[in-house]
Amino acid sequence: MDEDTEHDEAVSRTAACGCGALKVTVTGAPLQVHACSCQQCQRNSGSAFTYSAFFPESAVASIEGEHRSWRRSGSSGDWVESSFCPTCGTSVFGRLGVLPGVVRISVGCFTDPAFEKPAKLFWSSWRHYWLALPKDVETIDTQ
Repeated sequence: MDEDTEHDEAVSRTAACGCGALKVTVTGAPLQVHACSCQQCQRNSGSAFTYSAFFPESAVASIEGEHRSWRRSGSSGDWVESSFCPTCGTSVFGRLGVLPGVVRISVGCFTDPAFEKPAKLFWSSWRHYWLALPKDVETIDTQ
């Protein structure tokens, strides 16, 4: 194992909601990072897209604080679950039926400007016209 890999495995990060009552701590590097501009993600985030990091369930060191969850059907036909703080409403983490054993965490909740950029933008066909992306972010029209 090289030095960078060992460092990534030791990294501990905490994502928190707006009021700080809900916190999720993960260790290690994410499996993947991507953005999504589908209409549901725009509504869920209240923005033009979601920016999410996906970690193995085993990387979740702790979930602290009360949270509520809701499920909807995704474009795959499987469920998409979002977990949020009942006080401030921030969507901090979630799970997808198509990715068992994986937890999705909203990257903005880490408040880390050095967090890696998304590798892909799903549902780029729904992205807002002003949203320009770096050339190395793959755009996928649907999902």
